[in-house]
Amino acid sequence: MPAPRRSQTDVAESLVGVAPLVSRWIERLLAQHEPALTVSQFLALRAIAGEPVTGAELARRTGVSGPAVSQLLAGLSATGLIERRPDPSDRRHQRLALSAEGVRVYASAQSLLRARVGALLADVPRPEADALRRLLPQVEAALAGTAPPRRPPPPPPVSRRPRPGGPRGSAGRA
Repeated sequence: MPAPRRSQTDVAESLVGVAPLVSRWIERLLAQHEPALTVSQFLALRAIAGEPVTGAELARRTGVSGPAVSQLLAGLSATGLIERRPDPSDRRHQRLALSAEGVRVYASAQSLLRARVGALLADVPRPEADALRRLLPQVEAALAGTAPPRRPPPPPPVSRRPRPGGPRGSAGRA
C-alpha cells in the first residue's frame, strides 16, 4: 500500500521551517564572501546572469519593491558588477547584464554557496536529494512569479508619559 501524500499544509509548514534557516546560512556565507554580498544582491546577480532583464522584471523575480530594486541596482552598478544596456526593442528601457567583474563575483559566490550548503546536505540519501533538486525549481518559480505580501505599515510610536512620582516610580523615597 503506497504511503499517503503529505498535504499542502504539511509541505508549507516544512518549507516555513527550513526556509529561514537556509536564508540565514546563505546570508552569513555571502557576508564572508569577497566582496561581501547581501542576499538581495546575490539574487539580483543570479537573475541577471540567467538573461538580460529590466529593473521591473528584476523586482518581480527577486521579490523586492520598485524603489528597493532601484537602490539595489544603483549599488551593483556603483561597484561595477552590472551594466545597463539599451533595450533594442524599446529605447525607453534598459537591459541589465553582468559586467566581467559581475560574472566573476557571481560565479565565486555561487561556488561558495554550492560547496558550503552542499556539505550540509551530504548525508541526504540520493533519491531524496534528486527529488529535492527536481522540486525546488518549481517552488522558486512560484515564489519568483508572485510578489510577496506588502509590509504592514509601521506601528504608531508609543507615547512615553512620565510615571507619577518620577521616572522610576519612586515617590516618597529619599
